[in-house]
Amino acid sequence: MPGSVSAVRRLAGRRPRRTALASATAVAVATAVVGLNAFAGTALAGDRDGRRADPAAVPANDAARGLVYHGLRRRPAGPCGSALLEVQGTSPVMCTHGPDAPPAGLSVSTSVPALAAAAAGPAAAQSLAACEGDGTSGRRVEVLYIHGSTSRYTQYLETFRTLAEGVDTIFIESAKETGGERHVRYVTETVNGACRPVVRNVQIADSALNANDWAPLLNAVKAAGYNRTDRKYLQFVDANVYCGIGGLAGDTRKSDANRSNTGPEYARADNGCWTAGVAAHELGHTLGAVNNNAPNASGYGHCTDEWDVMCYKDGDDVVVRTVCTNRSHDDRLDCNHDDYYSTDPPAGSYLSQYYNVADNLFLIKGTGGNPQPDPNLARSATVSASYTSAWESVTAINDGIDPPSSSDTVNPRWGTWPNSGQQWAELTWPAAVSLRRAQVYLFDDNQGIDLPSSWRLQYWTGSAYADVPGASGYPVTANAYITVTFTAVSTTRLRVLLQANGTSSVGLLEVKAFAG
Repeated sequence: MPGSVSAVRRLAGRRPRRTALASATAVAVATAVVGLNAFAGTALAGDRDGRRADPAAVPANDAARGLVYHGLRRRPAGPCGSALLEVQGTSPVMCTHGPDAPPAGLSVSTSVPALAAAAAGPAAAQSLAACEGDGTSGRRVEVLYIHGSTSRYTQYLETFRTLAEGVDTIFIESAKETGGERHVRYVTETVNGACRPVVRNVQIADSALNANDWAPLLNAVKAAGYNRTDRKYLQFVDANVYCGIGGLAGDTRKSDANRSNTGPEYARADNGCWTAGVAAHELGHTLGAVNNNAPNASGYGHCTDEWDVMCYKDGDDVVVRTVCTNRSHDDRLDCNHDDYYSTDPPAGSYLSQYYNVADNLFLIKGTGGNPQPDPNLARSATVSASYTSAWESVTAINDGIDPPSSSDTVNPRWGTWPNSGQQWAELTWPAAVSLRRAQVYLFDDNQGIDLPSSWRLQYWTGSAYADVPGASGYPVTANAYITVTFTAVSTTRLRVLLQANGTSSVGLLEVKAFAG
């Protein structure tokens, strides 16, 4: 978990050059965000307890350094395999590389200071380099401040925004090294005319906050509603249990179906390690870094070729080499861009064949810079339906959340139980839109709501509904979006008409509509 002091000053100030900020911000953040490569040469406590001698062993706790393994287990036959740890007591199963120790200059028991008050006002002029869409729809990283009965939200709000922007800078500058552009797609809002990360204020029970086990906090945060499948949650936790810990799927498939492209997933930094470097490191894990089959993998979720945000000596038998000799790469991703992050991997290289964090769907690709219209026109429509069960929501069908399966039990759904027969849900726009493609995700809860026997799309002609012309077909498919193309129509309404199967009811999880 690297990052030099001078690098952190730059990150906090959102400057592309490695220069200190000539302001109170520089002083405050230089104190708060210190070098992480002091990690190098520091073995995890568990290695002294035979982690490598016994593949099934879980290291002993070293609470003073935030190396808390209580609640984690190694279950080779489980979904995390033998190389990753499983967080017990959470559902679904969550995998992690385990906790990281604090770098030199930081302590698990001592909170980093907040930015100076002078730097927190409008004159600070901070902003994300690129935002996208409406700031909420689709896959996004959502920043959470998590606390118990005592809250420091107002005091640290500007700090959290600035550190999240520092994380973004790491991804931006690292992408430039391979000729590309990437940004973290945060949940955003406008602050003093600038696009900035939203920071949620999340209160949980003190017992969950301070547990020497990640599961109680995770479960409390999920119960508070932060459990969306289209979210990675960057947690700034006001506790003194860990330095940092993050989820890691360990999925090497080069595919959009890679588990690193879905949520909910969580990256945690406790108040002794509220730094851009630690946050980028833990978020990097949730985005798929570093898989254990990478050329320079340590075998425990990190790399061994310094200097690099994700590299350090994470075991007594791990040999770390200085490959990128410029220490400024201490705050960059993937030395030589051959292990986990490249916007242009050479043909035949590891990253051209295996998972590449630069392809992660939670990142903004391309030129960016200004908010772009969401191509999914359904997001701007008003929704209605023939009938909606009291515990369901028709607005679920255009909320922008991609379902994990047709039996999704986490995200909002639209269903018609106990009504059967012919049912419909429709999108209505205030002015005519041009449409020629739609995507529909069917709901099937196996408890009375089943896949329909048939369905089709209709549009409003101005006086009546008619089937969309030239439809490519209406397969009844579970666990995937069904794409229908048709001859372009100009309309103010698009209706999904479903015919129930026997006495069963029907439902939808998401509907998308596109001009092309």
